[in-house]
Amino acid sequence: MSTSTLATVAFLLISVALGAVLGWLGHAHWQRRQPTAPTAGPSAAEQQQAALQASQQRRADVAESLAPLEKAMDRLGLHLRELEADRASEFSSLRGQVQAMMRASTRLSDRTDQLVTALRSPNVRGRWGEMQLERVVELGGMVKHVDFNPQVSAHFGSHQVRPDLLVHLSSGRHIVVDAKVPFSSYLDALEAQDPEEHAAFLRHHVHQMRNHITTLSGKDYIEAFQPTPEFVVLFVPADPFLDAALSVDPELLEFAFSRNIVIATPTTLFSLLRTVALGWRQEDLSDKAREVQRLGRELYSRVNTVGEHFNKVGRNLEKAVDAFNSTLGSFDSRVMVTSRRLAEMDIPARTDKHPPQISPVESSPPPAAESDCPLPPACARPRPENSGRGRET
Repeated sequence: MSTSTLATVAFLLISVALGAVLGWLGHAHWQRRQPTAPTAGPSAAEQQQAALQASQQRRADVAESLAPLEKAMDRLGLHLRELEADRASEFSSLRGQVQAMMRASTRLSDRTDQLVTALRSPNVRGRWGEMQLERVVELGGMVKHVDFNPQVSAHFGSHQVRPDLLVHLSSGRHIVVDAKVPFSSYLDALEAQDPEEHAAFLRHHVHQMRNHITTLSGKDYIEAFQPTPEFVVLFVPADPFLDAALSVDPELLEFAFSRNIVIATPTTLFSLLRTVALGWRQEDLSDKAREVQRLGRELYSRVNTVGEHFNKVGRNLEKAVDAFNSTLGSFDSRVMVTSRRLAEMDIPARTDKHPPQISPVESSPPPAAESDCPLPPACARPRPENSGRGRET
């Protein structure tokens, strides 16, 4: 129960008690003022005595009836004193905390004013944007001089370009990031009290961002750091800078896209870098798949060529076998007949060997099964015209 509720209850109880007491006292006073009619009864002294006794009796009854209320009021008063002590202690503690918060707020306000004053300098503003950019990419797990390099210089033609950050991706690719976005008008808008002046500063803030986008699109970052995607990242150090500009000019992002500029904030930069890296990884996989397809097609063509050469060798071997069999048949019918006849005549000779039996060579080997031929065009060998020809006589 709160302190205000207890105080209200106590006030009501006190009011009821005071009303009862005042009502009883008023009734007793009214009875004393009533004129006594002359009667033949008791005397005036006896009547006064009886009235006094009745009054004392009523006072005793009222005191007896108010005793519980008095005890309750005592307990209520004790509880109220305890609550007041607690309230004073808590109020003292709260006052100390409020004073500490006021001191911290004052220090924060002073430092904020100092920061705003410092950020009005272009050099300080640019350095702060670079520090925010490096902090964001480091929080994303990138390592300086491994995954990214700040302030990298490159030459394109006769011009030298130097972006604020160069992010390294796989296959030697890069992403160029610029962090020199102007926001001095936004700081002026924060300090403006007049709504019209505030809106004018925001419009000037949008104008400054559009001019910076146009200037950035004219630099040769994309050509100087090939291979790189066809855009440059414009890093805005804080989301409110971009939100304020978009509230005035919702087409600012499309204006930047049309000039190959992608605006990123601390909440979207790392997601953008991850998306670009994933897209390039998929492109690498597609390139490798196309290379595998080209090599497979080339291998298939070469295997077919080798198969044709084997077929040509086979046909030439069949012709050689046919020529061998023809020569063998002629030799057997023309020469070996005479040799065998001489052997049958038992003519003395220095050797006891008989003329050998020369066997022809089969011209056609058994055909290969279709399951054993991975490339049917290479395995199909035409049968020579004289493959089944016998020995010539």
